[in-house]
Formats: sequence, C-alpha cells, structure tokens
Amino acid sequence: MTHRLRTTHSIRICRPASGLRSAGLFRSAVRPLLIATLCVGACSAAFADTLRYGGDRDFRPFEFIDEHGQPQGFQIELIAELARVTGHDIVPRLDDWSAIEADFRAGRLDLIAMSHTRSREQWAAFATAHATPAMAIYHRRDARAPVSLADLTRGIIAVPDREPMRETRANFFAGPQYRFLNVADHAAALAAVHNGSAAFALMPRAYGDKLLDSGRYDALVASEFMLRLQDYGFAVAPDNHALRDVLNGALKELERAGTLDALRMKWLRSHRAAAERSALEARVVTQRMDLMLLGAGASVALGWLALRLRRRRAETARERTRRAEAEQALRRAEDRLARAFTQHPDAMLISEYPSGRVLDVNDALCRLAGAEADALIGQPIDALPAFVDPEGLRTLRELMRADGEVRSTPVRLRRADGEVRACLVSSEAFSSDGARAVFSIIRDVTDLLRESDALRTTYDALTESANQQAEVLARTRTALAGTQSELQTLTASISHDLRGPLRIIRGFSSMLRDDLQAGNIDKVLRHADRIDNVARHMDDIIDALTRLAGAARYPLEPVRIDMAASAARAWALLAEMGETGRSTLRIGDLPCATGDEAMLAQVWQNLLGNACKYGARATAPRVSIDAFVEDGRQWYRVTDNGAGFDMAHAGHLFEPFRRLHLASEYAGSGVGLSIVRRIIRHHGGDIRARGSVGVGAVFEFTLDGPVQGESAPARPDDSSAGVAAPVRLRRPPGTHGDCDATDAARSGPIHGD
Repeated sequence: MTHRLRTTHSIRICRPASGLRSAGLFRSAVRPLLIATLCVGACSAAFADTLRYGGDRDFRPFEFIDEHGQPQGFQIELIAELARVTGHDIVPRLDDWSAIEADFRAGRLDLIAMSHTRSREQWAAFATAHATPAMAIYHRRDARAPVSLADLTRGIIAVPDREPMRETRANFFAGPQYRFLNVADHAAALAAVHNGSAAFALMPRAYGDKLLDSGRYDALVASEFMLRLQDYGFAVAPDNHALRDVLNGALKELERAGTLDALRMKWLRSHRAAAERSALEARVVTQRMDLMLLGAGASVALGWLALRLRRRRAETARERTRRAEAEQALRRAEDRLARAFTQHPDAMLISEYPSGRVLDVNDALCRLAGAEADALIGQPIDALPAFVDPEGLRTLRELMRADGEVRSTPVRLRRADGEVRACLVSSEAFSSDGARAVFSIIRDVTDLLRESDALRTTYDALTESANQQAEVLARTRTALAGTQSELQTLTASISHDLRGPLRIIRGFSSMLRDDLQAGNIDKVLRHADRIDNVARHMDDIIDALTRLAGAARYPLEPVRIDMAASAARAWALLAEMGETGRSTLRIGDLPCATGDEAMLAQVWQNLLGNACKYGARATAPRVSIDAFVEDGRQWYRVTDNGAGFDMAHAGHLFEPFRRLHLASEYAGSGVGLSIVRRIIRHHGGDIRARGSVGVGAVFEFTLDGPVQGESAPARPDDSSAGVAAPVRLRRPPGTHGDCDATDAARSGPIHGD
C-alpha cells in the first residue's frame, strides 16, 4: 500500500518594492481575495494536514503487517481512500493493540479504529460505524456444529474477558439459558474447549482463525455460522468533533461512490457472506413472484398459444413456399454472378485484406498471368508467379489504405513467362462473412498503348502521379504517427510541469490564511503577490506548452533573452518549490540568445531541476552554468557532480519515459529531457549529454547556427575526465552584449535553501 507523503519547506518571502502603498488601494485590490480566502479557510478542519493513525498489527483482515513488513488490510486501503477524499495525509502505524490504545489515550495518535462500546465512549468519540467484524463459534470436530444462537444453550461458552466481549454478552446473551466461562484471552478460550472445560468458544475470527492455524488446537474447528454482533468504526479524541465530522463526511462519500462497499467485499468475509445471503433472499422472493405470475398467466398463455398454433401452421406453409422460391432465385443469381465473374473479359481477382492472400481469380486473370488458378489461389500477391512490380504494389497498397479504393491506377504486371504488360487496376474493399477482402479488376492496355503515342504519354503521366501520391501518403502517415507520439509525450509532461507551481500556491494559501487570522496584513500582501506571480508563471507554462504542441502551425515568438537572468529565475522557482535542496549554483558569463522566452525558461528549469535531483546525495552538491563556442556555434553548458549515468545508455536519455535510474531512487516522470530536446530542436539547435557514474553529468545545448564573432570562451578540453569539473566563473559588473547585468546573485553562488 502506497501512502501520500508531503514534504513541507520553509520559504522566506520578501515583499517586492512595487507592492501596494496605501490602505485604500489595498482595500480595493486585495479585499476580494481576502474574503475568498476566509471562505475557503472556514471550510478547513481545525487539525493538522498529517494525521496519525494507529492500528493492531495482527488483526486480520482489518489490519496487519505482512511478511515484507508492510501494513496491509481493509483499514489500510480505507485510510488511503480517506486521504484521497479529504486531502489530508494519513500516516499509519501498526503495533500491539495495548500500545496503540495507550498512545491514543495519551494524545500521540489522532485516530484509531475499534469496536464501539459504551465504556469506550468515555475516552473516545466514534465516527459512523463502517464495518462489522465476523464473530465465530469454535467447537470440537466430533461435536455437532451450532447453526443458531439457540444451539449455544447446549453447553458452556468460553469468552475472553475483554470490554467488547463483555458488552456483546450483555446485549445478545442476557438470558439465564446462556452459561459463560470468562477466561484471560482468546488462546485460553480455545484451550477451554480443547480440554473439555467448555463446549464452545466465542471470539472474533481475526483472532481465533490465526490460533487454529498454529496447529495447537487441531481438534477444534470454526462453525460456518458467523455472527455480526459488534459495530466497528473510527475513533478520535472526545473533543475533536471537527475530525469526526470530516471522517463521517468522507465515509459517506465513499459509501455513495461504492468504494467502501468494494473494500468490504474484497477484505471482509462477514460482509461477503451477508451480501451473498441478501442476494439469495432476493432471488428467492423474485422466484416466488415469478412462479405466482407464471401460474396466473399459464392458462391465458395456453389459450393464446392454441390460437397462435393454428395460425402458425398456415403461415409456416406459406413461408415454406416463399423460402423455396427465394432459394431458387438465389441459386439463379449466384449462377449468373459466377458466370459473370468467371467469363468476364477483364482479369478479376479477390484477395484478403490486408494480407494480400489470393482468394479467387477468373479465367481472364489466369490468361493474363500465364498461370493456372491453382498456382495463384492461396498465395500472397508478392509470391505469385506473375505479380505487380514492387513499386507499383506499394503504390496500390498506400492508395487502398488511404481511400479504401483504387480507381484506374497504372501498374506493370510481369507474366509467368517474363513478359511485362501495362495494366490499369481498380480495386474496392468489401466485407464477406465478417472478413475484409478486396475486389480488383485488372485491364490490360499494352496493345492500346502501342497504337497511340498520346495514350502512352497519358499513361506514363498517370503512373508518375500515382507514385507521387503514394509517396505523399506514406510520408504523411509517418509524420502523423510522430506528431501523435510527441503530443502524447507533451500531454504527460503538462501535469509534471504544473504540479510545482500548484504546490507553491497551496503553501502560500495556507500561510495567507494563517496570517489573515493573526492580522498580519503586510505578510498577507506579500503572499498575495507571490501567489499572483506563480499563477502568471503557470499561465506562461500553459501558453508555451500549447504553442509547442502546435509547433508545426505556430511560429516561435523570439526575443532577445538574458540567458543568465533566465537561468537565475528558473533556479529561484526551483528553490521556492523546495527542489534545490543543499545544492549551490554558480553562473558564469552567459551570452544573450534569441528565442522564445517561456520555452527556454522550461529548458533551464528542467536541466537545473535534474541537476539538483541527481546531485542531492553528493556530499556538497554543486551546479554550474557556463558557455563556450565550438565550430562557430554558441553552446550553453550545465554541469553537476551528482549520480551521473553510464554513457553506454546515453542514447536513451532523451527518449520519452526512458529512465537511466530506478524510480525508487529518483522520482520523476521521464519526459523532462525529451521535452527539452523538442524545445531546443524547435529553435533549430541541438542538445547533447555526457556523464560518468558517481562523478556527475554535463548537458550542453545550442539554439541556432554559427555565432557572429566569439561571445564566449572556446570549449575547454575535458577529454581527460568523464565529466567536466564544475566551472566557477563570476560575471563582472556592467553589461554583456545587449543584455543588462543582473544582481550579484547571478554570478555568485545561489543556494537551494
């Protein structure tokens, strides 16, 4: 069972200099946002986002620790669904029940699940009951099995002296006819039956069945008669009414959606048995009503059937006559069709689609091919002793695949004796007995072409046109397949690229709510501005991704970009999302570039995010950015000292969803680098990568053709190492090219925290 985990980051926010200056402007611009936020805050529960759940480590099938040390069971899957519905993280902890109960009473757990009793209401507030533990009656194999509560009066009943069982006795076995033997625990109850001190043992199956499986009580069995005597539900602290209301609302939603009932049917034997019994009772009632209706309508039906039978005899005689006439007409039509197909002067062929296996041919085709029908039928068209040349056959298949038919397309057919004949082919697809086939007419025009130069010229032009059309269709199909694949990859990346800003908005919304309650108006203004900035960034991402998806139709929006400032902004955004960790960044002298600013921001964010993620385990993770000129082209380089990768697998690095590290080691969607490559190539550039396992990785990209003059140092020789060492360059004060110099943070180290 996988549980949602949340990592909270502490973020220091500075109010921008261009913030609101007056109380009047604040009231007019921010008051609607404050009111909306207060409304959202009023609906939130007054408890932490992360809830601590405690359960019994050995209470199958409700909750238990499996052989791999992982929590499993009905309750574990249920709290995962509750976390999804409520939006709160629920962290489970399974232990001995006595320890869990003690921690809950001491306030170290937020919620538990247990049987609902009156005495427990003194120290716990119960949510609506959502399950019923199965109670079983254990008896000796050689004794008559009980089938009802009345059968328990035949002997003494051993019962563990525990609070739920004491209340169960008081509620369901209050009469004097029941005799009980109180014992210390569940094992003692089974031992009492085993040694003859009691006739029956009553306890939850979760405990009794496990004791039977141990082999110490091989003389005992559990009866098929199961009891549902206890209500089971979540419990919270007595004064935590907000959490109880949230649980009740979430359980009601899961019940309404059918999710809760599906979990009961999956895990709880008692609920499956009850469902089967209810279904059986419903079927019995339905069958009883059906029998009554059947008996009431039988007499009416018999009279009506007698009348219908007389009429049916007459209709059957007329139908038999009409069928005989229709069969005779069908045979005549089939005979005419067969003669028309067999004796038609043009060559005809029926083939299977799309395999091309020949199903039938007429006599004219056999004469044209110079072969017998037996040598043609059942063979693929490619393998016939007489067949269309490969280029012509490819043209026919492309046209058939595109339009479902071929009209007077010129091809050259080679006879079995080697003679080549010029032909016109017309084909059309049809269905026969659920299978698809193609009917083709092949007209030999060789003699006509010999007699007319104009007709030969037209024939050659028609041949060239058909070949060109087939080539265009093939290229279009290939391009369409590539476009669809890229669009699918782009769609998968959208959620990955937008999740970070959404987390920032959620975090600042929570801080904004807290500061509103505390009356810190200045902080509220800063939070509101930051939320607005992140929302604008999300809008830029959506706009860039939308334009990238339609790159074939929409041009780029190139502007002059300060690459150092763009990289610094991407790093700041990653830091706000808590993805830079302990990594430090150094930005060297970066020449300006011309490109789409929003798309290149995505390039920096993905490359720097990867560098931080794969360098997180380094002792002192470092990320460096610099530039160089190679073969007259301007390159930009991102270097890290992280996990690196094996160059033997570098060919898969930019493929969508292909990862060189396990997802359990490094999280991610596997599409970031493929999107980076697509953006770079859309700019007319290229990207490459080098790495060494345990040393680090280098990603280098260029956006366009050769630069006009050198605006960055030539690439240093790093052939002596698998990965270039991090470059620590500082931007001098002033300007660089056409771009203004930014603050010192762009040339100095930028810390992830």
